[in-house]
Amino acid sequence: MDHSVKLTREQLLNTLYGTSYNMDGSVVKDTETIRNYTIEVIDKKVHLKTFNIPVQILVENEWCDIENVVSDEDLSLIYSTFQEVHLDSEIILDTDDPTGISVRSRERVRDLSNLISEAGIDLPREFSWVDGASETSGVIILPQDDYDKVFIATDPDKDGVPSIVFIESQIEEEQERPYYVKENGKTYIYVDHFSGGGGSQDSPYLVENEEDLNNVRNNLSAYYTQTQDIIMTSYQTGSGWNPISNFSGFFDGRGFEIKDLYIKRTQNNIGLFGEQKNGTIRRVRLTNVSITGNGSYVAALVGLKSNGEISDCAVLSGEIRNEGVSASRTGGIVGEQSAGTIKRNYNHAAVYSDGSFCGGIIGKNSAGSINSCYSTGKVIDTTLAKNASYHGGFCGSNSGSIPAGENFYNIDAQNKVAKGEGTPLSEVDMKKVSSYPYNFRDRWYMGDYHINKGFPENRSFIKYKKGKGTPTDPYLIYNLFDFEQVRHFADAHFRMENDIIFDYPKNGNGWTPIGGGDFEGNSSKWWGTQFSGSFDGNGKAIGNMYIRRRGESYVGLFSSIYPGGILKNLTLIDVDVELGTWGGLLAGSLASGSSGRFSRIENCHVRKFNDFTYKTFSGSGRSGCGGLVGIMDEFSELENCSFNAPVQQQNGFYGGLVGGVTSYTKIKKCSVEGIFDQVSGTMGGIVGVINYRTAIQLFEDIVVHADMSNCSTAHGSFGNAYAGNWYSADYRMISKTTWKRIIVQAKGASRALGNFVVDSTYYSTATNSLFPEWVIDNCFYNRDLTGTSSSYYAFSPKFTPEINHESTLVVYDLIDVWGLDEKYLNGSPYLKKHRPSKLPILGFRNEIGLYYTDEAGNILRYLEYGTLVAGSTSEAYPVWLQNNADFPVKDMKVWVDPPTVKPGITVQLSLSNNPFVPVDEIPFSGTIPIGDARQFYIRFLSEVTVTEGGTFDMKAKASPA
Repeated sequence: MDHSVKLTREQLLNTLYGTSYNMDGSVVKDTETIRNYTIEVIDKKVHLKTFNIPVQILVENEWCDIENVVSDEDLSLIYSTFQEVHLDSEIILDTDDPTGISVRSRERVRDLSNLISEAGIDLPREFSWVDGASETSGVIILPQDDYDKVFIATDPDKDGVPSIVFIESQIEEEQERPYYVKENGKTYIYVDHFSGGGGSQDSPYLVENEEDLNNVRNNLSAYYTQTQDIIMTSYQTGSGWNPISNFSGFFDGRGFEIKDLYIKRTQNNIGLFGEQKNGTIRRVRLTNVSITGNGSYVAALVGLKSNGEISDCAVLSGEIRNEGVSASRTGGIVGEQSAGTIKRNYNHAAVYSDGSFCGGIIGKNSAGSINSCYSTGKVIDTTLAKNASYHGGFCGSNSGSIPAGENFYNIDAQNKVAKGEGTPLSEVDMKKVSSYPYNFRDRWYMGDYHINKGFPENRSFIKYKKGKGTPTDPYLIYNLFDFEQVRHFADAHFRMENDIIFDYPKNGNGWTPIGGGDFEGNSSKWWGTQFSGSFDGNGKAIGNMYIRRRGESYVGLFSSIYPGGILKNLTLIDVDVELGTWGGLLAGSLASGSSGRFSRIENCHVRKFNDFTYKTFSGSGRSGCGGLVGIMDEFSELENCSFNAPVQQQNGFYGGLVGGVTSYTKIKKCSVEGIFDQVSGTMGGIVGVINYRTAIQLFEDIVVHADMSNCSTAHGSFGNAYAGNWYSADYRMISKTTWKRIIVQAKGASRALGNFVVDSTYYSTATNSLFPEWVIDNCFYNRDLTGTSSSYYAFSPKFTPEINHESTLVVYDLIDVWGLDEKYLNGSPYLKKHRPSKLPILGFRNEIGLYYTDEAGNILRYLEYGTLVAGSTSEAYPVWLQNNADFPVKDMKVWVDPPTVKPGITVQLSLSNNPFVPVDEIPFSGTIPIGDARQFYIRFLSEVTVTEGGTFDMKAKASPA
């Protein structure tokens, strides 16, 4: 890169937001874009030099010194955002391979700061945590020699929490590590390995190959996550794979395959796992298994399941054989279960046995429950007399719980003989959605023969057709199904390629928010359901979202966006939603993070086109709902976003953008419009409630145009800000809140700011002791609209002509950020990026009012058909042609421009979809009133010789009526 050219602010932000963080604070593999350290190999050893501020940034795949590529203006932003205190040290590792190694401060290690304090270290100084070197020895060099206590942090336990261990100075020449030496004004700490995470919920061991899988047996209670398909080539001879026994940890296969599992042993407890004592095994897929045994407890996945959970696993093909005098308890998934749960698993492999207790899913269920499982594989009695006892298509014998009507087996594969537990179905019926009581929106999928041969497929197994889920090659989303799948890959990266219309029936609870857990209350990082990736709407929109979840918290399109996660470039149009505590239409919460590791929403918008209903029920207490977000927790950010729609507040608090905010939050360059109604509660134009013990919030370049005439308790900026004397003042105060360049044009707002509440006593201005260091900088409100002229805490009252004049806005950026136009919003100041494009006189649009071109014919979006097979006919998509002229029109017609159509492609139009009657052009009879539209359909046919797609143009014309 040419280092003489500095990154623009946009380039810089795009670079920084490419970094993804695990919940334990470590950087997700291959996503790091900024470093507070340098790394190089010197004399065959890795040398790390750490700093309190960032020193390197990744630009065009090259690590550059940050001062060379970042402008002086942006350097201060970078330094303040990514500063990590007490990170000044040097580390030398006994390896020459720097792959996967990174450094972080103690503030980004779970619970470490608290543990240090509890250990009696009141003023801790230098500390560096190294990730990716858990098997590597080395030395940490601290810059001083005056430390009275020297300590290290141990490996995290199974819950991800390390311990503090004080170490002694070296007293013997061959002393066992760890120990320290003070010399030459520095302190040298010698360690036998670095504790950089691993085996905990928030930082599981990564299983990438056969060796990693085999090493699971070395730590049987840890957390593991499979990261790619594994082919078991090293275990194809002799006895094959040695089953992992006494497993009580947590293994997540994440839908990746383990192929060619081969076992040939005469022993008990045979399977990928010989015995599961406790814990959870989930999302494991076994392909082409070859299991041969002569003993008790034989299956593909787990031989003997003493307790714990097995969920969302599958055996796709192969066979399991258990034959001989000792053969007993043979199953496709599990040999025998004596406690725990087996749910949402299926088996296609054949199961053979001449012993007792044999079934397609399980041989014997002594106790415990089995739910939502099915088997299509043959269960074969290999005795000559065909008289083996307790054989069944699903389960051989059951004394636990296998509810009827939710566990099934293929009776055609059993020679149409129903035996044992489970509900028998024909193969035809097993391929019908109506046969199952399963959740086919969130958990399962049916409808495409190419997916799992037409049988129900676990959604977490269905991969995206395009993209790899990385920042540079995100998963591509073309339709509603693709969008639903985001919840199963919540730490990945996504980009929308098409507008999406929710077409669910409006009943029940409606949409299930993304990132809110695994539907059963599990929400830790290991469960893979917290959204911590990136979602790029790519300028596209989602329409017609329906939600009825008053009794739930943190509900929205996304439930929570976790640190490292970002939602951007998306518009939400026309919702029918009722939300409860901390609900928001985009996200229930932006979860708490830290400096340099935060959640963020940018360039996202909510607006009405046709029908829009939003009701909030945040209840009593100091909780609220927001137009965009329920609550913004620490270090979260909202920038360049808008809300322009009606809302009805039923109770609690409501904010035009956000329900509530905590410390270190930023809201910048946002706007609020719409008609706000209020049944009860307290409303703020920007934020509903600012609660106790918050600090250093920034509200900057925000305009509120909402109509609050129908609200009894509504304020222009925030609803209530709470502090109190009855507790420690330092604990209860709200400090260092900055309001900069805020304009309140809210009709009917009773105050420009809001209520300051101290021990239930309301004040019009803030008290200095509990609301210290509040800054109000060039903020104005329209006194004509609010009907008051008081300068509530330094928001200055202005008459309409004043607030709409550039002389009032001297410090406002009227070139790039703010605009004034007497033809728009009655001349009121507005944010330029939030002004809609001018509409074409005759415009093609979609169902939710988004046009394909602007007034000048510039392309705004494509009618995207995705990838189709040559020689096929596409789906017919609806399009509307709307009259945006200021007069009625007649003789309106639409046609395809033939020269723009690629050879081998035929584009067809029709007034109806069923039947689709193809024509070359469509005339619309009668007069088309102002603002009215006519609907038609488009599809295309491709010849078998077509090898690549293309685009085509639509044209329309009309005459004044």
